Amino acid sequence: MSSYVQKLYERTVKTELSDQGFEEWLKERYSKGAVTSAKSAFKQLKIMVDVKNKGTTWNDIVQEFLVLQKENPDNYLKLVQGFIQEFIDFSFHTRPCVRCYKKNPTDNYRGKRCPECQDTKEVSGVRAITIPNMITWIKKPMRYYGLLKGISNEDLRDDLILPTIEEEEPEPLTIPFIKAILNKVGGKRKLYWWFVATIGTRGSEGVQIVPSDCKFVDEEQMPVPYGQDYFRIKITLRAGTTKTKKSREIFVAKEIQKDMERLIKNTPDGTPLFRDPKSSITGTRDYNNELFREVCKDLADDDPNTFGILNKKKESGFYKFSFHSFRSFAVTQLNRVDYGFGHALAGHKVYMGMYNRLTVEQKKEYLEKSDEYLAIFTDAKQLNAKDRKIKELQQQHLDFEQFLLEKQKHQSTSIE
Repeated sequence: MSSYVQKLYERTVKTELSDQGFEEWLKERYSKGAVTSAKSAFKQLKIMVDVKNKGTTWNDIVQEFLVLQKENPDNYLKLVQGFIQEFIDFSFHTRPCVRCYKKNPTDNYRGKRCPECQDTKEVSGVRAITIPNMITWIKKPMRYYGLLKGISNEDLRDDLILPTIEEEEPEPLTIPFIKAILNKVGGKRKLYWWFVATIGTRGSEGVQIVPSDCKFVDEEQMPVPYGQDYFRIKITLRAGTTKTKKSREIFVAKEIQKDMERLIKNTPDGTPLFRDPKSSITGTRDYNNELFREVCKDLADDDPNTFGILNKKKESGFYKFSFHSFRSFAVTQLNRVDYGFGHALAGHKVYMGMYNRLTVEQKKEYLEKSDEYLAIFTDAKQLNAKDRKIKELQQQHLDFEQFLLEKQKHQSTSIE
């Protein structure tokens, strides 16, 4: 075996599995939030093992499972499903607090009660809607330690009994809420949030846009010379910046076109419009998420009657509103123009083909109709009426110039 292969073997195959190695494995593959969720679920899994059979460690479980994996492969899937089913039942009922179980005596939470259980040492079972997520997280350590080798997600789900999830109606982010939220921030951040609420980009997509991605186009979608009147600002989201790894085009809403035009023209090419070049993409995305939650909390505290719902949580434990709610609002409003139009501009694969089949005239019609639904601070009907009046005056001016030109030609002909 060559020295290169030997080193590779030792680094990949011969590496000893450990909790520390699992954490590093997670960090290499998942976001910060996913890592935290997986580690928390893993702790709960270990607690279940200890509660069910005192003195049994996670390493004991791993060794016993791996032995049965080789000796009894025909029944191994049922064993794994039974293990996960026990975790589901364990999580759904009152169980030991993760923070307090085997708590370090020196850890007194800065003199306060445990924030999870208030020092009762127990916490309530999770809600039914949370169970699928918890299964996702516990599969991470099970896969890392080799317990799921050769088992697909579909195989695992077949015989699992999940608690019934009561459907919860989603809360829409309305225009009055959006106005209040935007008025709590300023400058470029306000423009970025406004942009997302009217165009529906994902958190990581919008912060990667640079001036060269933006084109000023006419009604035929053709670029117009610098400084001339244009119909829309078209932005091409590059393939490497989208979730689907496919490029797509989006259009700036008319209400914010002038603000976006100034930003594009005043930003050096290669510099992101909505991100400090020194900041990471995920860091910027996460900060916007956190700031959105802070703004919602401030609004709810200031006026609980009007904005209290902005700081409420769903049955799953997640907040009813997040930065992603801006995207949902844009998609919903654009779908009112023609169902599927919003999904297509948002990059939903099923609807992309429909959008690509639209004619230039149809795109123009849909974009003009969308102004009415995407206007946050402006009366869209007044905005469109104003634009029509400007176009009428411009046409009258052109007609008058043509009239004078024809008159001059006629007079010249008469003199000759």
